[in-house]
Amino acid sequence: MNDAGKWARVFWAQSRMIMAALLGIAFIAVAPATASAALKIKPETVTAAPGETVRLAIPRGTSVHSNDSNVARIAPDGTLSAISPGRAVLSFRKGGEYATVSVTVRRKAASPSPSYPENNYTNPLDAAVARNLRELGVEPSPLCSDAEYLRRVCLDLMGALPPAEKAREFLADTDPLKREKLPDWIFERSEYADYWAMRWCDVLRVKSEFPSNLWPNAVQAYHAWLRAAMASNMPYDKMARALLLTSGSNFRDAPCNFYRATQRRTPAGLASAFALIFMGARLDCADCKEHPYATWTREQADGLAAFFVNVRYKKTDEWKEEIVFFTSTWNPYKPAGETVPPALPDGAAVAYSRQANPQKLLADWLTSPANPYFARHVANRYWSALFGRGITMPVDDVRPGNPPSNPELLDVLARKVVESGYDLRALLRFIVTSQTYQRSSATNATNAGDTQCFSHYVPRRLDAEVLADAIGTATGAYEFFESRIPEPFAMWPDDFHSVQNPDASVTSSFLETFGRPGRDTSYEVERDRNPSMAQALYLLDSEKLTQKLAKKDGVVRKLVQKHGADSRGFTEECYLMLLSRMPTASELDLITAHIKTTRDKNKAAQDVVWALINTKEFLYKH
Repeated sequence: MNDAGKWARVFWAQSRMIMAALLGIAFIAVAPATASAALKIKPETVTAAPGETVRLAIPRGTSVHSNDSNVARIAPDGTLSAISPGRAVLSFRKGGEYATVSVTVRRKAASPSPSYPENNYTNPLDAAVARNLRELGVEPSPLCSDAEYLRRVCLDLMGALPPAEKAREFLADTDPLKREKLPDWIFERSEYADYWAMRWCDVLRVKSEFPSNLWPNAVQAYHAWLRAAMASNMPYDKMARALLLTSGSNFRDAPCNFYRATQRRTPAGLASAFALIFMGARLDCADCKEHPYATWTREQADGLAAFFVNVRYKKTDEWKEEIVFFTSTWNPYKPAGETVPPALPDGAAVAYSRQANPQKLLADWLTSPANPYFARHVANRYWSALFGRGITMPVDDVRPGNPPSNPELLDVLARKVVESGYDLRALLRFIVTSQTYQRSSATNATNAGDTQCFSHYVPRRLDAEVLADAIGTATGAYEFFESRIPEPFAMWPDDFHSVQNPDASVTSSFLETFGRPGRDTSYEVERDRNPSMAQALYLLDSEKLTQKLAKKDGVVRKLVQKHGADSRGFTEECYLMLLSRMPTASELDLITAHIKTTRDKNKAAQDVVWALINTKEFLYKH
């Protein structure tokens, strides 16, 4: 971009965020729920203000950890440092003995202004957030602008920028209920089903090759079923029951691929996948000596594995087709030679016989309104998708030793899931129409350090697929996909969006650079949101991006042809298309001056779009 000129250089400072953005949160194991009586740590509870330190009395040789080091950190010598408002659990281990300490970090300043009384909120989740903020001495940020809300909710609910014409219409709309109506417009768009199918494919490990080895035909079938479930708003309990109870061909009975998308097709492996996906529980940690603070026991893991002893697989004459079936009798589970009876994770009794259907018993327990994990976990997972962090973190490490930062809030969301009939759209609408979700990302003196209380919206970079498609919107050139292995050469259309790609084995260098997950484990941490120099170099000076901008029949050339010498019309459409807002007077003057002083108008237009793509405002949800 030799002719980028002064205007492009103005945005250089904003593009530095690629190299300086916040690093991801480290996931740290913590203590078990039931601490050993032999290990004593004093004091057992701590309340401190940000910046304060407290010395805990701990025996020599004790290992120490914090489940949220952004709130409180603990040094090996027992020095506790309070960092930001919130709650944390400190865990201690010495040999086979355990102990925990609860920490509350609260500002010393007076309670927040009465302009945010929780009894004024019509949405119960706002009241739950407000009560927690008041207790911690934190004042929430004001609501975001219409432009910010439109862009935010479109990216969060359908993984795509709002069309320029929708942005213009929404900003001009004077209806006070327009924000409440916007989610319903999104739910009817094809992008909504595409985006949430992609997110569920991440969780369900939809991938042709190792380690899932679903193979392309099964991937296509599985993805099509998930997308149809999102498009039809299939209730989540019915979706879970279909995944657990479907047997048959991996090509024609798509939900049965739940039993195939795991490297370990053993009772223990299937139980681990079940617990992680539907409960957020890591049963594998029961065997992990490097995870000494796990609360899921070997007895719980074996008891759950006993529900999967009757799952079988067989080949057919069709290439890569496989039949999943359940044996007619429930055989005993003997992981170490001795029979282990089936047992539910919460200790509930199981009435079973050899003729019983173990999958149905498990599905009935899982989808019961009284289940302590099912509704809470999907509520936490969806909350994390919208806010960038869950109420319990990580979202897939649910256990008593890792409690939610706001239990009341998680209870409100889980109750909404059950009362709505497991309607996931209702859950999303409930969240995105709340004041908590609509908070500005601008902070105040009380909440600048808040990382877990949801007092303001936290900006975060667009996910790899969403960013690839956003650049495609800006240029008319989308990512190129092809597949040579394990089937003969296949290609996708030029306008195929990354969010629509069903297979994690089919990728591109851009998606790899920007952290698309490999779908190997179902863990949320697989999606890498950390910034890198490779990302910065791609956006600032890559030949591929330059080629996309210069595409002969691309968006930039069409905009130049459409607007001609009308630099104002061109600028407004660029801003509405990429940032969902109108340009300010100073931005308009700067772009007009750049276009006037550049001989090649197509090149000048490319400079403008390139500079906008390199702004934090484009690259981040905010």
